[in-house]
Amino acid sequence: MKQNKLQVILAVALCILIAVTAAGCISQPAEEVEITVFAAASLTGALTELGENFEVENPNIKVVYNFAGSQTLKTQILEGADCDLYISANNKQFDPVVEAGLIEDKKILLQNKLGIAVVKGNPLGIKDLGDLAGSGVELAVGDESVPFGQYTRDIISKYQDDGHAGYVDAFMGNVVTQVDAVDKVKSYLTLGEADASIVYVSDISKADKESIDILEIADKYNVIADYPYGILRNTENKKAVETFEAFLTGPEGNALLLDYGFSPVTA
Repeated sequence: MKQNKLQVILAVALCILIAVTAAGCISQPAEEVEITVFAAASLTGALTELGENFEVENPNIKVVYNFAGSQTLKTQILEGADCDLYISANNKQFDPVVEAGLIEDKKILLQNKLGIAVVKGNPLGIKDLGDLAGSGVELAVGDESVPFGQYTRDIISKYQDDGHAGYVDAFMGNVVTQVDAVDKVKSYLTLGEADASIVYVSDISKADKESIDILEIADKYNVIADYPYGILRNTENKKAVETFEAFLTGPEGNALLLDYGFSPVTA
């Protein structure tokens, strides 16, 4: 009898051990997947924070970013760089990737406006676009090869066409440097090497506002910039990328993008 009881106890213990082991196997995390996102430099702050939040909820998916000017990202992708998802700051630097057959489906993630960035406290009293062409104003602007530089030229052309003859030449005459990334513009402003610039409103983060003020540009002169994005056809991590896309375009992603000054199209 005692032997039977011992056998029963051992059998129960074995069952429990098997059940616990099986449960442990089921709950073990899946193998980690790494996805690479190429994104316009103006998205650095927003996507860095979004990626951190995403990884907390999806610990098996690691997001690796490549932030740069959209023209640089386009060239890298066309030359064969490893990329799973591409987000551009304009269509001009995105469409060649689509035309090359590398993007599955072009979508619009968000929209952005531009504003006038000035040194904190606005010591020159700059109020609008007209003041940027004034005597003694030193400007740092985007190079025409990058989206925010192209948009700057669109804006000043609109302003000139609205009855301000000679404005473009006067504006460009005040330019002391042209750069390929907004971070460089911010450095010129904070170091006192320039007085103002035209940048995306979203480029001036909460931290930046300690040293830089942002002024509105009237809608009739402004540019509404679309940010297209798409998944690369050759991605080997489609499910993981789609999981990230769902988070990016979902409620939490939209809320964060809004907080950074963007206008998500799905919000």
